[in-house]
Amino acid sequence: MIPFLKKKIYLTRTEEDNLNFQKCFNLLQPNLDAKKIFVSLPFLNIYFLNIENLFVPEKNLIFTSRYGIRALSQQEDLKLKKIYCVGKSTAETAIHFGFKKVFFPEKGNVRSLIDLISKEADRFQTFHYMRGEKVSFNLKKELSDFGYNIKETIIYKQENNKLSEKQKKLIVSEKIGGIIFFSSTVSKLFCAEIKKVSDGFLFFCISDRVADNIIKSNIMGKYIIKVAKKPDLENIINLICK
Repeated sequence: MIPFLKKKIYLTRTEEDNLNFQKCFNLLQPNLDAKKIFVSLPFLNIYFLNIENLFVPEKNLIFTSRYGIRALSQQEDLKLKKIYCVGKSTAETAIHFGFKKVFFPEKGNVRSLIDLISKEADRFQTFHYMRGEKVSFNLKKELSDFGYNIKETIIYKQENNKLSEKQKKLIVSEKIGGIIFFSSTVSKLFCAEIKKVSDGFLFFCISDRVADNIIKSNIMGKYIIKVAKKPDLENIINLICK
């Protein structure tokens, strides 16, 4: 049972993703009402670019976000190519949209993705990295250092949203009991804006890398950091409901 049902938890993905999270929560926790627990607070807006005539001769594609999958979901000619996804969530999105050859590492982080590619693919193979305008890790450089030929295309843009003064006050005033971070980028944005949280404030993090941004920040307050066992929705929900 959630220990602070009287307090709300911020969801930080896009409006669409926050709604999907609440639906998933209600399926896994039928005795709880997601609408009474969560407040949508999107830190990012996603804009897909016009890529109708994108030419992709490479047989191997790389995705580090499900937004990249969505941006190319109508490109039927790409769905028979081999694609490497950063984690389970991105892979499930790919399968949902009809991609046939989907691979992803169990740990669900960029380093594990690099390890997977280095084990599965010969160095002479070429890859096409489909990414957003802003990335927190230079995957092209890392794979190039391994000897792979990497082409990359920006297929969507991310626009940051800032917290309002009212939202900041709610975090300090204890009316908001926690926040969920699904990406390193969003946790960095939060830490750059917030100087203090209420005592007992809970940070639910999808990975250790996300949690590290909070640990290294200057946020004041006796807060608690919790990290999911695996980087997926089910484990985040289990983390919240402990």
